[in-house]
Order: sequence, then C-alpha cells, then structure tokens
Amino acid sequence: MSEWHDEIEALERESVRAFLSADVASLDRLFSDSLLVNSPINRVHDKQTVLELLQKGLIAHCRLESSPELIARDGDIIVVMGSDTVQDTPEAPTLRRRFTNVWRREGDAWRLFARHANIIPN
Repeated sequence: MSEWHDEIEALERESVRAFLSADVASLDRLFSDSLLVNSPINRVHDKQTVLELLQKGLIAHCRLESSPELIARDGDIIVVMGSDTVQDTPEAPTLRRRFTNVWRREGDAWRLFARHANIIPN
C-alpha cells in the first residue's frame, strides 16, 4: 500500500477512537473547519455542532466498529466508503449503517471534510 493509504487508515481508526471516547480535542484536530455531516438522523451538521453535541452527550456511542471497503484518492481528496455498526448504549439496538467519509489535504495534514452515514433498514 502507499503511504497516504496507510495514513488514512490510521486516521479513520483514530477518529473512531476519539468519537467513542468523546475526545473533542482530537476530533477538532481531525475535522476540517469546513466539515459537513449528513447524519443518520436526517440532519446536516457543521463541525461546531458535531463537537457541541458530542460534548453535551447528545451524540454518544458505546460501540462503533468501522469496516472501510474502498479508499480512493484523487489529488488532495480521499474518499472512504464502507459500513459500520454502532450502538448508543449497551441496552440499545445495534444499528448497521453505510458511510462515506471525504478527507481533504489541508496544509500538511489530512482532515475530514465531509461525512454521510445512513442506517440500513432491517
């Protein structure tokens, strides 16, 4: 694999870890200031909203397992597509989702620029 591919795989793992632990400082560094998220609750959130919802505990997961299926690069843009499973609390049902993450090169770092996730109906 190429160096950029390995770096994106590591950033994807780091973002899952940071999200699970509500590590807002790490997510602030990983997210582009221009981040837009088309969330599975049918709302579009910007970076500040996502971080605020996470800090307040309104977005929280006790489990998140991500399985990227495709990582493709076109210049300063990298697209990651795949599936994940998420559980909000130990008592909550496990949800299966499809996702697309778009990473953009900003200066000397890759930052998450856009994300879309939708729940797969049972």
